[in-house]
Amino acid sequence: MKTEVASTKSELEKTISELRSVRGDLGVQSGLIATNSKELTALRALGDRNYQEFRITKSKQFQKIGNVQMQLTKADVKRNRYTIQLIADDKRVEKKEKTANEPVQFYMSGARQPYEIVVNEVGKNLIVGYLSAPKVVQARN
Repeated sequence: MKTEVASTKSELEKTISELRSVRGDLGVQSGLIATNSKELTALRALGDRNYQEFRITKSKQFQKIGNVQMQLTKADVKRNRYTIQLIADDKRVEKKEKTANEPVQFYMSGARQPYEIVVNEVGKNLIVGYLSAPKVVQARN
């Protein structure tokens, strides 16, 4: 049993070291991003942030992921780019021509760290990725 735990821990550390550190679109060092489900599982194991996976198709309606609403307006498979509209804190923001595995960052009230959207896959009228939210969010006054 102890050897299984030790091997799992060493495998987790190896996966975490493989994760890439990148700078997001707000210029904030985003820390680690996952490019596949194995790396996302490793990030969840760290326990620093909440992660919610999503699969959004192009439509007129917004889709709710966590406390954020998103709408895919454009998906360019050839260039691996997409454009989304976000509604967060009753504010609507468009993030244009973002590439896959580029962290899209935005702040919400009460959060000291940015929320991040990372799209891992751009398909025809479809994006697949995850929303990363800080665990500690202060209550509104």
